[in-house]
Amino acid sequence: MRQIEDEQLLGMMEKGSERAFEELYIRYKKKLHSFCCFLLKSANVADDVVQDVFVTIWHNREKINTHQSFSSYLYTITRNKALNELRSERSTERLDEIAEGQHVLFSDDNIEAAVILKEYEILLQEAIDLLPEERRRIYRMSREEGLTYKDIGECLGISHHTVQAHISSSVQFIRSYFLQHANVFLITFSSILLYNL
Repeated sequence: MRQIEDEQLLGMMEKGSERAFEELYIRYKKKLHSFCCFLLKSANVADDVVQDVFVTIWHNREKINTHQSFSSYLYTITRNKALNELRSERSTERLDEIAEGQHVLFSDDNIEAAVILKEYEILLQEAIDLLPEERRRIYRMSREEGLTYKDIGECLGISHHTVQAHISSSVQFIRSYFLQHANVFLITFSSILLYNL
C-alpha cells in the first residue's frame, strides 16, 4: 500500500477504510511531529496535537478534497491547532513547566518562539481581514472550517473553479502582505508556515 498515491488513499478512507487511514498516519506522523516540535518546543504537546490532527482527519474524511495537496492540507490544520495550543491555558501552564526545566526541548527559546508565532498570527489575521468580503469568507471556509472547494461552491452558489481562484488570490495577497510588513527574522521563521497556507 505504500506505493499508492495520497489521492487514492483518501478515496479509500472516504469510504471508511481504516487501513488507508493508518497508511496516511504512518506516512505523515513523523513529519507533523517534527513540525509541531519546531513550533511548540515540546515533544509531549506535539504528540497531543498530531493525535488531534488525525482524529480531525478521520472525522472529516468525507469532506476532504482529494484533488488538493493532502500534505498542504495536513500542515495547515496542524499549524492552526499548534497556534491554538499556544493560546490555550494548557499551553501557558506548559510554558511555566518549561521555565522550571520540566520535559523541555529548548527551554529559553520556547517563549521566544511563542512570541514570534503570536506576531505571525497577528500579521496573518491582519492580511485576512484586508481581503475583500467574499474572498475572506471563502478563505476562512476553506482554511478554518476545512470545507472542500466543491462544498464551498455549493454553499455560495458558485463554481469550484471560482472558489479555487479566490483561494489562490488570497494566498498570494497574504504572502505579499508578509513580505511588506514582517521583519526579516519573522519572514524567515514563518516561511514554512506561509508555504502551507
